[in-house]
Amino acid sequence: MAYFVENRRVRWYSVQRHVKVEEMTVNSGMELHQAIYQFYRTQIQFGLYQYGEKLPSLEETYKRFHTSLDTVNPAYHRLCQEGYITISKKSGAKVAVRYGPEQIRRHVQTFYAERRESLTDISRCIWPLLGQAQCLALKTGSLNAADLEAFADAGSHSAILTVWRVLDHKYGNLGNELLMRLIRYLYLYFYGSFWGMASDERLHEITLKQLRTAAALCLEARWGELPDVLRVIQEEFYRSLCLFYRENITPEPFCRQVAFSWDAYKKSSQLRYSLAMDLLTEIGRGVYPVGSYLPSAQRLSAEKGVSVSTVRRAVSLLNSVGAVKSSRPLGARVLPPSQSADHCDFTQPDLRRRLLDVAESLQIFALSGKDVSALTLTSLNETSLFSWKQYLLDLKSRGLSRRVIYASLSLISRDAPSQTLRTIYSELLRLLFWGNPIEALMRDALKDPLFFVSGLDRMTAALERRDADGFSSTLEFLLIHELRRTVEVLLGLGIREAGNILIPDINNEWKTMNTWR
Repeated sequence: MAYFVENRRVRWYSVQRHVKVEEMTVNSGMELHQAIYQFYRTQIQFGLYQYGEKLPSLEETYKRFHTSLDTVNPAYHRLCQEGYITISKKSGAKVAVRYGPEQIRRHVQTFYAERRESLTDISRCIWPLLGQAQCLALKTGSLNAADLEAFADAGSHSAILTVWRVLDHKYGNLGNELLMRLIRYLYLYFYGSFWGMASDERLHEITLKQLRTAAALCLEARWGELPDVLRVIQEEFYRSLCLFYRENITPEPFCRQVAFSWDAYKKSSQLRYSLAMDLLTEIGRGVYPVGSYLPSAQRLSAEKGVSVSTVRRAVSLLNSVGAVKSSRPLGARVLPPSQSADHCDFTQPDLRRRLLDVAESLQIFALSGKDVSALTLTSLNETSLFSWKQYLLDLKSRGLSRRVIYASLSLISRDAPSQTLRTIYSELLRLLFWGNPIEALMRDALKDPLFFVSGLDRMTAALERRDADGFSSTLEFLLIHELRRTVEVLLGLGIREAGNILIPDINNEWKTMNTWR
């Protein structure tokens, strides 16, 4: 098989490229030492590191992961305990297992058969989710001559590696830690598992060619041509993935599928954030109505499967965000969202970081909302389209036009034609619940309530015409406007990190709100 390690040329190519995958896994959403362990274990099982070969040293690995020796050590020691490697001061870490071609084939077959649906789905949705973010990242941190020199040779395998390092660096210009965690998680899950196995020369050649073209466009500031060039790369990945499955993976109709999942707070030290967000979501849905009391810490501990101390820390965070007010002996009483700012402790470090999560979520929505909403709308049948229109009309009749952004994102997270998009949008949507105190502050400062009414009217009319572009362009404008106002509020609260969050330009058609009044 051309894709597997018995082809030494392909194996060398794959191992040379593994640095890119390592660099994209920092803060991937799981414990980092687990990500390092899983990455190297898969590399060994796929034969990309063979018996007796050395893994990168601990020092090399923690530098590539931009982490610490304390993080890398547990990963290597777990690999050692499970018999994958041996570790010595003299020789470093060496592969201790010997897999034959048939064993490697079975490892690859099992891994990819179990992920056929999720990998294919991710490959189709990467562009609508991250395409505009990539374009904006390159536009705000354009490549220079020094960058170009690193991949001047079209035949150099390390050239592609260098480009990915450049792109990883450029994403940092967006000032969004949450986006970086999401990107690195997606690359770990998708590119990290596939790129090392692919020996599709067409993929490699086209990827390098398009990236060189993109670099030239950046140098010449020809930003309008950039999306079409970068989109080709993702289309080639999808084609190559389908080819890989067709030629190398035997279909298993009843194979258990490993579903894609993403949680912004997966680390064990962040369980209180996940629990607090769950409770905020339930409050928003009326599970715990305004004026009612949350269950006791012991009951929540049993229901949610976490410790009592985690529950107490989560409830303390809800107190600081102004969602509840605790008092003895009654417990935590749910407060109206309109009062959250009055009871909010904006000096609390945990809360300030969560408010940044709101702004970062809005930036991801602003960068992806147009493409994702257009993709979703074009996939809807008449019944679903009618339900969207009725939902928005109901908002207007109830005087809730300000909810048009949240309502639209809710509909997208429910009806998007990709499981990956539904998963990511649902998680990002939950993060917006941290923003109740921000919304309360902005509500007082809002001078033009007709702004949202006008936006809602435009979106409803677009649904009536089945105009996906009109709907998605309006949603994009509203999201950028909301992001700008949120960043302004955070800066006013002294949360200086909000100033790093890059706000996209509003399309020429929507340059001023005056046209909406």
